[in-house]
Amino acid sequence: MADEPAMLLAFHYGTGEGAAIGRIAEAVRARGLSVAGMVQKDERRPDRRRCDMRLVDLSTGTEIPISEDRGRDSRGCRLDHGALEEAAACAARALDASPLPDLLILSKFGKREIEGHGFRQIVEKAVELGVPVLVGVTADHVEGFRDFAGDYGRVVADETEILASIAALRPSRHT
Repeated sequence: MADEPAMLLAFHYGTGEGAAIGRIAEAVRARGLSVAGMVQKDERRPDRRRCDMRLVDLSTGTEIPISEDRGRDSRGCRLDHGALEEAAACAARALDASPLPDLLILSKFGKREIEGHGFRQIVEKAVELGVPVLVGVTADHVEGFRDFAGDYGRVVADETEILASIAALRPSRHT
C-alpha cells in the first residue's frame, strides 16, 4: 500500500457485492469525514427477474430511481440514462459547495463512465479540486477504469484495504 492514498481509488467488487460501497460510506462518515456522492440501493421485487435500482445522494438523502420497468421478463440493460444524468447533476452540486467534501463516493464506475457519460465529469472535477474519489468497479469495467485513471488510480479488491487507505485521509474541510 502506498504512503499516500490514491486520488482515485476503485473497489473491485464481485457480483451481488455492490452494497459494500454503502457500508464503506457509513464507516467513513463514522470517522468524521465529510462524504458526497451516490450509492446504489437495489430493491428486489417478487414479480421481476431483476431488482429496481435507486441512487441515494450521500449529501441530501435524495433517492433517484435509475432503472426502467420494461416488464416482468425483460432482459438486457434497464438503466434509465436520463435518470443517471440527473443523479450525476445532483452529485456535482457537492463539488460546487463550500466546504468541499473530504471524499467523493460513487457506487459504480461502469460502461457509461467509460464512454464519457454518467459520473465521469464529476470524478474528473473532484480530482481537479483535490477531493479524493472512491468508486465501485466490477470485473467487466476494471480495465476501462485503469485506462481512465492512469497513474492517479488504484484498484483494490479487499474491503479492509480500502478502509485502511481511506483511514489515511484527514478531515480537511476544503474551501
